Amino acid sequence: MTEPVEEYAEAPLPAALRPFVASMVGYRLAGFPPGVHVGMPSRHLTVILALDSGIRVSGNGIGNEPRRFGALLGGLHSSPAHVYHDGTQFGVQLALTPLGSRALLRAPAAAFASGLVEMDDAVGGVGERLRELLALSDGWPRRFDLLSRELLALIDDRRSVDAPTAAAWAMLAGSRGRMPVAAVAEAVGWSRRHLTTRFAREFGPTPKLAGRVLRFEHSRELLGRIPLADIAIRCGYADQSHLVRDWREFAGASPTQWLRDDALARVGDTPAA
Repeated sequence: MTEPVEEYAEAPLPAALRPFVASMVGYRLAGFPPGVHVGMPSRHLTVILALDSGIRVSGNGIGNEPRRFGALLGGLHSSPAHVYHDGTQFGVQLALTPLGSRALLRAPAAAFASGLVEMDDAVGGVGERLRELLALSDGWPRRFDLLSRELLALIDDRRSVDAPTAAAWAMLAGSRGRMPVAAVAEAVGWSRRHLTTRFAREFGPTPKLAGRVLRFEHSRELLGRIPLADIAIRCGYADQSHLVRDWREFAGASPTQWLRDDALARVGDTPAA
């Protein structure tokens, strides 16, 4: 039997991109069993530039019927997306920070929180142009260089998140979702209600929901490395059953089910802190 091919490369990001792009990863997978990969909620907006025939996805606001995307854009979300694959995948995935939404996509992250869209529908013509450039390039260093240049040219510094809302996000994200919303509101000088309104208007989820997603994201990074009970404690859950409930909501499965059923669940993972 032919061994599966797993090729990953992560780009060194130019300093000017780092406030807006958390990571740029190239991937080529082949020889894996066909199946459905779960796209998890996280702190980032996701852009996937497919360098093959496209990526078939359902869920996350677009219904149960799979749709094919060439350049997929997904906002901050709290429900799983389902990626249908035949055992092969080839493309580049960008993790955009919530601050990067305004700078690169010309709109707040909340504009993309309702589901998945073609990138061209958000920033006209950009997604397909990026796919064409990458498809004509050989090797990850060349692809990353071209993509970084294109993204740098897109940056609009005039489109920024207001300081209190940006600070609220930074505090929640920095605590991995464990900082109480009331404490965040007090730190930025707003009432909890006003913070919730401004935060959701900018990012999509409320501060409370964002905190839950951040804790879930942290638990996913630790999964399989330490016992579930220890993960629950480290991530701020009341107990292991609380952790499992959030997993069922955000991933559509318990942690153990996800590890068992998703053939790509651990592909490309690196050790988490």
